[in-house]
Amino acid sequence: MIKRRLLQKASIFALLTGLVSAACGGSADDFTDGGSKAPGPKGSGGKNSGDSGDKGGSDGKGGDDGEGGKGGKGSSGGDGKTSDGRQLIPVTPIVGGGTTAGPLKPGCGPETASECAPPGGGCNDSGFLKGGDVEVIDAGVECFYGETRKTTPSATVEYITEVNQGTEYVHVRVTFDPDFVDTVYGECSEETGWTPKGPKDPKMDDKMNKPDKAPKYGHTFKDLVGSDHVELKLYNCDDDLSLHMKVDFISEDDSVACGYGSLGVTGGEGKMFVGDTDDIIAASSSLHRNLNGCGYCEIENSPCPEDPATYSDSPDAPEWDFRMVYELWIRSEAFGGSGLCKTDIDYVHASPAKGETDTILVEPDDCPPPPGDDCPIADYELYLSSEGEYICVGPPNDDGDCPDGYTFDLTSEGELCVPE
Repeated sequence: MIKRRLLQKASIFALLTGLVSAACGGSADDFTDGGSKAPGPKGSGGKNSGDSGDKGGSDGKGGDDGEGGKGGKGSSGGDGKTSDGRQLIPVTPIVGGGTTAGPLKPGCGPETASECAPPGGGCNDSGFLKGGDVEVIDAGVECFYGETRKTTPSATVEYITEVNQGTEYVHVRVTFDPDFVDTVYGECSEETGWTPKGPKDPKMDDKMNKPDKAPKYGHTFKDLVGSDHVELKLYNCDDDLSLHMKVDFISEDDSVACGYGSLGVTGGEGKMFVGDTDDIIAASSSLHRNLNGCGYCEIENSPCPEDPATYSDSPDAPEWDFRMVYELWIRSEAFGGSGLCKTDIDYVHASPAKGETDTILVEPDDCPPPPGDDCPIADYELYLSSEGEYICVGPPNDDGDCPDGYTFDLTSEGELCVPE
């Protein structure tokens, strides 16, 4: 099976080499093809096959190939895949997903594109994965920031390359910052930051306020239909641009239950610039799932979050995803033999958006560290294993010991504690 790189963007992720293997009884030497070098931080060495290549430069340029190993790209480390196929994926916090919120999980195949995701965002429990029906080959997350948002990503791109029921594909998900745009429309849209709409001519106020006239809310369903999209570039591990496309968010679609759905790359705002449309197995969006999968076929007023400031679950529609999310399932063959290695977004767009501009130019940078709020121990952060299980990882205490139920991760030379 072809080995591929694991993109790692979180601050401590470079220390987690072999972590899942150690936590599950493996060892630091259990790397595919016998490679002994761990994936390092941004700009570090090459693939884990024989001796590692020279380190990549800080400018993103790759290093020279070492003996038996390929020089690393500046944007990622080595493969980071243990012999049993387990990996860790940093959990990037993105609020607004209701009970379905969670990092991208394995096992969610293209057949789930029109379904309402269950609590936690996963499509199958860990038993399904442990049964061998799903094998994770690679996974990663990249974050993109606008000039004025240096701490919160304007867009987060997650991907998992997996073999599901014998079929290999890449599952890509793009999520926009809900402070830029969300899927709240109608009567409670002003509560989540949408500016109220009104007549340009004050003399029209009386006419607009007549009982038989519909109120003008800050954000309407029609605002989301017709122009919203994401433009996405996907590069393989040979640094070739494999796919460049626009993905439609929501358009009129008579083939789905609610009459509106995502038309992917072939309709609405969708378009393929580089690559073959046949390589796109399926496409979806959060609003497509909300309307057709979860059954909330309401095009006048969306569900309202219980707490608009945090986009907490709606009591009436807990599965509603308040975020603008795009999803794609792509044939692995689209990336040649080397696989997907890098994603790129030049801008985020919504018409309208909440701010002064509908389009923000963005640049890639490190993702925020995984959230520690869900871990019972201070300074510990949450990661998702490729088995679909969350684990908390953190440093020893002041006495140099690991907390009860944790053990030293030998591959980090005792700098981290992992679950026993």
